[in-house]
Amino acid sequence: MEENVELTTISNNHSVQEQTEEKASSFEGLQFLTEQSEDWELGESFPKRSVGVWQLSSLIYLLTAGGGYGLEPLVGAAGPLPAIVGILIVPWLWSVPQALMTAELSTMFPKDGGFVLWVYEAFGSFFSFQVGWWTFVDSLVDNALLPRLFSDYLSVLIGTSSISRWWTTLGGILILSFCTVLNVIGLHMVGWASILFTIFVCFPFLLLALMGLPRASPQVWLSFRGWKLSHWRLYFASLLWNLCGYDSAGTCAGEVRNASQTYPKAILLSCAMGIISFLLPILSTVTYNQNWELWTDAFWPRACNQVVSGRWLGYWIALGGMVSAVGMLNSLLATSSRALYGMIICGLLPKRLGYLHSIYATPIFCILLVSLGTAFCSIFSFESLLQVDSVLYSLKLALELCAFIGLRYSQGHLLRPFRVAGGNGVVWLLVASGLFCCCGMILLSNWAAAVTTLVMIALGILMYLIFQKIGWIRLHSVIPTRTTL
Repeated sequence: MEENVELTTISNNHSVQEQTEEKASSFEGLQFLTEQSEDWELGESFPKRSVGVWQLSSLIYLLTAGGGYGLEPLVGAAGPLPAIVGILIVPWLWSVPQALMTAELSTMFPKDGGFVLWVYEAFGSFFSFQVGWWTFVDSLVDNALLPRLFSDYLSVLIGTSSISRWWTTLGGILILSFCTVLNVIGLHMVGWASILFTIFVCFPFLLLALMGLPRASPQVWLSFRGWKLSHWRLYFASLLWNLCGYDSAGTCAGEVRNASQTYPKAILLSCAMGIISFLLPILSTVTYNQNWELWTDAFWPRACNQVVSGRWLGYWIALGGMVSAVGMLNSLLATSSRALYGMIICGLLPKRLGYLHSIYATPIFCILLVSLGTAFCSIFSFESLLQVDSVLYSLKLALELCAFIGLRYSQGHLLRPFRVAGGNGVVWLLVASGLFCCCGMILLSNWAAAVTTLVMIALGILMYLIFQKIGWIRLHSVIPTRTTL
């Protein structure tokens, strides 16, 4: 399909830049190509660029951290000292490579789709389709787990041991519907909601730190549980899982204002917030809760009750856990639907699925497809969902990291408004570190996860061949191409 190409010159004039950002990516003082064809225009031409630093950083924070929730098994598996050391060290090996990769490539390709576009540019349509398919399956699994998390904290809040499956299903439908509406209205609405969710989730942990740290015993921070193999498997799995997800932020690049400046700031801010929100609750509560076997999922409200007199802060943290689940679902729905939209941009899926809402200019069919898929996956058991999650994510991220270093060589001449300093040698170190952690996450999975993942991989290959045969895959280049440096 032949594209009508328009050469646009961006001046330093602020008003001109604002007008241009609504149509395509914009950077001051640069010339680049934006490609678009009439038969591609379904609804509005492009999603609106309406997300700023605080909205994006809150969205990323909920994607990656979501408060201190989910870290309880980390302490329970190995004790305070390994948990604290892991939170301080592992982000440099695992989170930082993801964050820097996302900052560089999102400013290089500031369009919706993120890693789907990166892999497409680096390795072509086949691997781009596979990473898009793995992301779709992985996102549905992630999204479907969140109503269960919501129910866990609801049971703590109302004082019951568990919530019936009927109420869990009803709650899941309600929060999924709420998040779907927010996403249809626009990413700016998702961003504003993320800011409110983040404030509500973080504030009780901040109060907990203010009340618990002055009376905490540093000696307890230095204790650890022991060297049982099953505990350490849980420790590393929990640590790696709670410190990933920064790459998903790149899928929304087409709706971010001034992406060249917004992405580095937002990612740096969200990384710092994540580490602090993981570290402070542990430092504040372990002195008062030294029975490590009790540190399991949804333990924070009970741990808090040992620090603060009364149960008011524990109830707030339990309610914050429910809000965190809603915020994560809201953010994941936004990023996973934009990844699907990226596949359509690359011509890997029928373009009709990329129709943008006539009022809100959001990829409504992609949003609804992810929502319906999430509802379908929620009928499966919690354990069966976990079997496919971490392995698929690791494979997806490994391919993204390979694309990161590959693009440094195949398209090293193209402008990168944000570029990781230190040359290709530093990029190799980041990629090697990230791949090492990906291998670790895969090795920590069980055989059932491996078999399920192989089935998903085979299904992805088969789908690509079928879609290519029936003509659903129609490759075309709509990714911005910039002038050389």
